[in-house]
Amino acid sequence: MHRYQPLAVYAPRAAALALAKSEAHADLNDPAVDLFTDLRVAPGVVVPATEPLEETRRLMQLAGVRMAFVVDAAERVIGLVVLADLQGERPTLEARSRSATVRDLAVTDVMTPVPLWDAVDVGSIAKARIGHVVATFRATGQRYLIVTEEQRDSHGAAHTLIRGLFSANRVERAIGHPIEVELRSRNFAELTSALANS
Repeated sequence: MHRYQPLAVYAPRAAALALAKSEAHADLNDPAVDLFTDLRVAPGVVVPATEPLEETRRLMQLAGVRMAFVVDAAERVIGLVVLADLQGERPTLEARSRSATVRDLAVTDVMTPVPLWDAVDVGSIAKARIGHVVATFRATGQRYLIVTEEQRDSHGAAHTLIRGLFSANRVERAIGHPIEVELRSRNFAELTSALANS
């Protein structure tokens, strides 16, 4: 068995230290993977499909995230929810359409279901630049870009996994300015229309 030696430690001489900044400045020509959140390294926050809106909001705030994946009873991801969906007009409109109160709603009532996502394959980001990600955010009008990966199980059946994501907020912090004013989350009316026509 290998014996590990302790690392060298020291007592800092300074009375005060600065924290490293969480996001370094990035250029549009830098590799996209620099701003990629790999879920194998940083697991995403998940909420059960039946979770009430207020509990979902509280969980996301405690976790310090603005987006969470919604999972069914079998723990399969069926959608995503952003903090704005829980606090904006969407819950009120949905409650009114059901003749219910906002307290009666579950997270599935305001989430964006998987078929309405704009996703990219993980292979497409290997050589991509941050500028490509910015252009994709502009084209889709979304605040999150989900990155998927196709894998095969031991029987050869293909499965799509969520490998990670890009967050518009993180990209904006890194490049130092907003991506575009037209960038927005899909509002309730757009989702209702999309679902009605599917």
